Amino acid sequence: MNVLQPADYIVFLIYFVIVTAYGMYIYRSKKNAVTSSNDYFLAEGSLTWWAIGASLIASNISAEHFIGMSGSGFAIGLAIASYEWMSAATLIVVAM
Repeated sequence: MNVLQPADYIVFLIYFVIVTAYGMYIYRSKKNAVTSSNDYFLAEGSLTWWAIGASLIASNISAEHFIGMSGSGFAIGLAIASYEWMSAATLIVVAM
């Protein structure tokens, strides 16, 4: 049975505090600014191409990748990778 050690709780707590503090800082710095739905959905036009690409790839990952694709790769070999290459091309089209 796996049991979390005190160091695990400390790391989690520190991470939680840092993320919460950063979120509150951003919230307070933008609280007085006039915003619209375009600012929310388009991140005020400040995102770079690599941040948008990383977001698309991260949102594309699911349990299918961790469980199903691994099993398929073991069973039928590297051919399953062609599915992922095609999804990368499709994500580029969607991003455009």
